[in-house]
Amino acid sequence: MQLRDLSIENRRYALNIKADMTDDNRLEVLKTNDYNATIKGIHALLVSEPNFFLVNEDFLNTALEVSTIYNDRYARDRLNELKELSDTEIEKRARSYIESEYLKRKFVFTYLDYLELLELDDLLLRETNYHYLLDNPYILHSISYLKKEFSDYYSTNRKADNYLLTILNILEKRGYYDTEAVVSINSILELFPNREEEKIITFAKKI
Repeated sequence: MQLRDLSIENRRYALNIKADMTDDNRLEVLKTNDYNATIKGIHALLVSEPNFFLVNEDFLNTALEVSTIYNDRYARDRLNELKELSDTEIEKRARSYIESEYLKRKFVFTYLDYLELLELDDLLLRETNYHYLLDNPYILHSISYLKKEFSDYYSTNRKADNYLLTILNILEKRGYYDTEAVVSINSILELFPNREEEKIITFAKKI
């Protein structure tokens, strides 16, 4: 099962967990989050992308500690199975997972790049005021990723779709340029078949 096979709700929970893992105080962040959202997010990742937890040992240990605190037997057992893998197998699975992410993101990124991408995915999905996101160097990659992983969500949620399209239109107006043709604005705009009919979403700040 892949992430896109989950319900929209569970995909959102999964992306939220990924974003929370980018925080240096990830354990405290997860402990202060809504209990149900945290557990559902961990479960969603375990059934769709369990190897995510192998990318960083702290990801696995944090999720394991949270599942232990909440006495979630399913998550604890699955996470312990991952923890008991040999170092060679952990490295193999983590590398395979990241390589699959390269393909989805359409570029090769560093670990720090990846953390920023995970946080950006979550902020875009939450429709955070885009004025704080426009200068992010990975914004085109993240929009492209979300449009594909949440294609059903954006096809039925006009407001959310307009939000992403608004960002692209602003970047295009500013003459945004990316040397990688594969993530050019034009190639991503093609993911918005009804773009001519959409209205620009504006926040208080001038663009």
